[in-house]
Amino acid sequence: MKKTFLLLVAAAAAIFATSCSSTYNITDNNTHLLTVASTAYTLPTVAELQVTATKISFQMTYKNNLSLKDIADFSASPKVQYMIKLTLNKAAEKYDADLIVAPNYSIATSEDYKNVTVSITGYPATYTNFRTATTTDMEMIKNGTNTGTTVVPCSASSINDREWNEFYAR
Repeated sequence: MKKTFLLLVAAAAAIFATSCSSTYNITDNNTHLLTVASTAYTLPTVAELQVTATKISFQMTYKNNLSLKDIADFSASPKVQYMIKLTLNKAAEKYDADLIVAPNYSIATSEDYKNVTVSITGYPATYTNFRTATTTDMEMIKNGTNTGTTVVPCSASSINDREWNEFYAR
């Protein structure tokens, strides 16, 4: 009886062990193993920035979904930064510009706090005269110096100030 019982237990264990085996169906596509390599080299390209003399103003209004954390440190808030960048991009799009030079922005909520308005002012600019960089251009980029025209942040009143003009003309 003991032998029969042990034989039945062993048979049941063998059936149980073989019935738990899993069958896997694997389909693999190894095209992801192919590396795409390019042997083409491109030369550095430089361009001029054509800035318009007319200052523009542009604003967009957003639904106010800012938290107290966003308001407490709005310069680090991803939501606020997104609104500013989107407004800058839409302003550039409206004025057919590649970017807005010297942008200033202001952010204000509506009186009922339901909306946030971002206002942008600045100068639309486009890249022009693309060309292959020269050795002089590369040296300027490498050294971080500009041997050509230097852009200095200023206001309209500082440009008309004789002392300022003489200082930066040197």
